[in-house]
Amino acid sequence: MGVAIKSISHFIPETRVTNEELGARLNMDSAVIGEKTGIFARRIFNEGATSDMIVNAAKVCLAQAGMDVLDVECIIVATMTADFPCPSTAAVVHHKLGTKNAWGFDAMAACSGFLYGFEIGSALLNSKQYKNVLLCAADKMTSIIDPMDKKTSLIFGDGAGVVLLEYTDDEHNEIIDTICKLDSTDLMSVSASHGGSKNAMTQESLEHTDHMMKFTSRGIFSGGIALFKEVILEVMEKNNITFDDIDYFVPHQANKRMLEGLAAELNQPIEKFVINIENIGNTNSGSVPIALSESIADGRIKPGMKIIVAGVGAGFTYGASIIEIKKPIIYTEVV
Repeated sequence: MGVAIKSISHFIPETRVTNEELGARLNMDSAVIGEKTGIFARRIFNEGATSDMIVNAAKVCLAQAGMDVLDVECIIVATMTADFPCPSTAAVVHHKLGTKNAWGFDAMAACSGFLYGFEIGSALLNSKQYKNVLLCAADKMTSIIDPMDKKTSLIFGDGAGVVLLEYTDDEHNEIIDTICKLDSTDLMSVSASHGGSKNAMTQESLEHTDHMMKFTSRGIFSGGIALFKEVILEVMEKNNITFDDIDYFVPHQANKRMLEGLAAELNQPIEKFVINIENIGNTNSGSVPIALSESIADGRIKPGMKIIVAGVGAGFTYGASIIEIKKPIIYTEVV
């Protein structure tokens, strides 16, 4: 018994921006872009906001589970690209889906948003006050990056993943444990410095794109690997699980080179890591559920397996979860 993943779905926009197109815009060699990032195309959503990507995936997620929208009890939206400063994107999704009996809220933990949502949703369900939680993780990253910024525009794309969590007394796809952490030592290494209550947006800040997300530290790559490693080892040790017990790692798709570095640090074969960043890009909060969806769809992840999902994001937020797959997870991709 415990918290289970009932169904999962994701949305990937159709529009692609290739390295050749990006190289022409930024006056860079497309081959160099691929070598530096391991990314060859990113998906861009031009037809709406973050909530629209979520709604596209959520409708299918609920339909596949045979659940009426009126039976949804709670909506958690993990995002850093909210539709508006106010109201919450959860409220927008609630309105568009017609989930009149649900309550909901946003959780902003950047690339770790899905893991933070996992922990919050699991706590709500384990309280036994709720039977289900619709966890939505999505970002329209192209709305908060400068298209001429070589550090960010090379890696980010748009996308959404949605999972329906439920509490069940039957043996199912159990979430064994989740650990979420925060290390604020390098607080502003990944940040948008203007547009909040500390620094209002001004004409000057707009001209300098200070409201856009920027990388301001060279230690993000190595620091990210270290935090990934720390929390993965911690959740494994806490639950007496060895690497031999783990069939796959499903990490946040930050940068393919970072994931290769993580595999080396853990002394694990890269084949045990689900990597889909090559043709999607870094979709921030959406990257873990999208990668999980794809690996379920192509048969890599199936009943009888234990997996670890993990994320590291701005702040720095980080977390990892161990999931035991006991029954098939209902899956549909939305494109």
